[in-house]
Amino acid sequence: MEGPAKAFAALPPPPGRYDQETYIVQFPKDQVYRVPPRENALFVEQFRNPVTLKKTRSGGCCCCGSRVLLTVALIVVSIVAVVGITLATLYFIFNPTGPEFSISNLVVNSGGGDKNSRSQYRMSLRVNNPNDKLGIHFAAGDVWLFFEGTKVAAGRFPWLDQGHEESSSVIVNMSGPSALFRRVSNSGEEPVALKLEMKLAMRIRIAGIEMWLMWSNVFCDFQVTGFGSKTHVLSQDCYTEFKQY
Repeated sequence: MEGPAKAFAALPPPPGRYDQETYIVQFPKDQVYRVPPRENALFVEQFRNPVTLKKTRSGGCCCCGSRVLLTVALIVVSIVAVVGITLATLYFIFNPTGPEFSISNLVVNSGGGDKNSRSQYRMSLRVNNPNDKLGIHFAAGDVWLFFEGTKVAAGRFPWLDQGHEESSSVIVNMSGPSALFRRVSNSGEEPVALKLEMKLAMRIRIAGIEMWLMWSNVFCDFQVTGFGSKTHVLSQDCYTEFKQY
């Protein structure tokens, strides 16, 4: 080790450092840390780049998919808005009117003498659509029969589809406790005053397209004689509350 030390000592000191001493530090070879070669760094960069590109491409696909869905949604909303505005315009132009009702006949089956038995009511109605350009589709409805403010029978309005200015006959079947039937029949031969109420769901049809669900409340005050199988309608007064919205 003396030869190298003497060689370094023979060298002149660097400029500006004449008053400083020079030290030589030696490390064992197994403790020397080397910087990785440049080709290793390039290999690592090439390994990372495909992952980054893949993420970028997948993000772009998600973005494209969102744009497509947004475009489709806007198209659907636009179509619905145009159709809705068109139907609303036609609706207000034609100004639909609610259906008209009248009672044709009423047949009552007393049921039996048992207190739990039920009487059956078969009522014939005449339904008229007064609109000259609009059809009416009756979707559903509830029907009640009252005597002196007491509900004596209940039933459902049947399915019915009418064209413009069309009249139809329908049968409404109702049932109620036989005890209430006997209460009505005990009125004797005098005319019996009854009341029919209906709540009907319907849709107005314009150019083959049905509009939103509307409601009609129907009220009929009428008098009958011979309450039972030989019931005759003496008088009636029916009116309809047509709710457009």
